[in-house]
Amino acid sequence: MLTVGVEEEFLLLEPDGAVAPVSGGVLGVTEGDERVKPEYTAYQLETVSGVHTRLDRLHDELAELRWIASNAAERTGALLVAAGAPPFRRGPLEAVTDDPRYRELADRYPSATLAAAGTCGCHVHVGVADRDLAVGVLGRLRPWLAPLLALTANSPYADGADSGYGSIRYEARRQWPTFRAPEVWADAEDYDRAIKALIADGTALDVGGVHLLARLSGRYPTIEIRVADTCLSVTDTVVFAGIVRALVATLIEDVRYARPVDAMSAAEVEDGLAAAARHGLVVRGPQPPGRPPVAIADQLRVLLRKITPALGESGDAVAVHSRLGWLCRHGTGAERQRSLLQSDPRPDAFVNALAEHTAPRPATARALAWAI
Repeated sequence: MLTVGVEEEFLLLEPDGAVAPVSGGVLGVTEGDERVKPEYTAYQLETVSGVHTRLDRLHDELAELRWIASNAAERTGALLVAAGAPPFRRGPLEAVTDDPRYRELADRYPSATLAAAGTCGCHVHVGVADRDLAVGVLGRLRPWLAPLLALTANSPYADGADSGYGSIRYEARRQWPTFRAPEVWADAEDYDRAIKALIADGTALDVGGVHLLARLSGRYPTIEIRVADTCLSVTDTVVFAGIVRALVATLIEDVRYARPVDAMSAAEVEDGLAAAARHGLVVRGPQPPGRPPVAIADQLRVLLRKITPALGESGDAVAVHSRLGWLCRHGTGAERQRSLLQSDPRPDAFVNALAEHTAPRPATARALAWAI
């Protein structure tokens, strides 16, 4: 059984939707819990789960972490919100967390910092200790990044308006020079050579500043999938983690049996990701001339067929397919955000609704539990 862990990034917002740069105060409340950490801006937090083999236990810890962070935020007058980007107003560069590394990143890449400030992602770590094997998996992840992004799109709003995207976070983070799909590398030595070259030429500050959509973690013996927006609910996060783990398990077998790597070009991968960021699971509106529409929902169905044996082996098939059925009926995080704002357009009502979905009260949590 492959292990799985999750890092979730969150926004700290005022009740009216303005960003609340109070992470220092929130961390003071949670002092002693090393699972709650600062993030790039002072109006963000990150939570880091432990290592799990069972998704129900991952669910319980992530729900606990959201509840801890939410209660601490409320004690500073802020609300904890799981969204891929601030829906109303972003903070200035001065809101970058007072940390030497973050300051150096902001100084070296000011345009990327301005564009992507406050964007929040969900990073899933899957334990793969063999680095050559893990690099083989990275190259094979490329065709599946678009449906993974579409499934987790949760940032439709920016500057108080509908951006037209399901994931405006993806578009904003493209300003970072290494925010792109992994390449197909021969082995770990080839991968390491490429990472060192990015650092040497100034494209990245350090190993942690290589923002590939999937990479080898610089801290843990894991593959780290970083394509997703922070998910609106804990259950969304856990079903995503289950799909990612099953996909990695499936691709490990492809590597071991030397099955060929899908020969998608960089342009094809980028087109798929762009379509996923804009449309989510359903393609809407006119497509660029001369190019067929990228049917992300069809890609997701192919992905599910591919990973169903692995889901069965881990015991996750029923729960994952059940939750995906729920998503088809109720929409991704982006679609649910739009429904919330349409039902009550007042900013304070919208932000409170997002906070409730992020860390629901116990009665609501039971209704949204993992074992549905």
